[in-house]
Amino acid sequence: MKSRGDHLMKWKLTRERFHIKTPYPPLPRRPEKNIRDILSTVLDQQPAAPALPALLTERWPVIAGEQIAQHTRPVQIREQILYVYADHPGWLTEIRRFPKNHILKKLTAVPGLPPVRDIRFALDPSIRSGKRWKNS
Repeated sequence: MKSRGDHLMKWKLTRERFHIKTPYPPLPRRPEKNIRDILSTVLDQQPAAPALPALLTERWPVIAGEQIAQHTRPVQIREQILYVYADHPGWLTEIRRFPKNHILKKLTAVPGLPPVRDIRFALDPSIRSGKRWKNS
């Protein structure tokens, strides 16, 4: 292990060589952390998404309609917004054209569901990873 004296001697030499006016050496750099370690600690601190009520998944074909329900799935309700995934970009376009008010009225008619004021549609991220889901 290097002593403090060795560190100061090295600083004096560097200071003379590069004509640095600061009499004190810079603070030593902290070792860098791997981005994987940083992201894992940040993501672990985020609260988990609340579970989707089973009642909604059971009644989704009735709420959205059989044909739409075969290609969509409700994912979560967060801050009174229902998030729905579509299994194909074509179906995502179609479901976005479908009037939301029609689905919202049916959602309010189901007792025991948390209040929903809006619906957001997105393409299912599991499609890119190759893990497709099937509605039963």
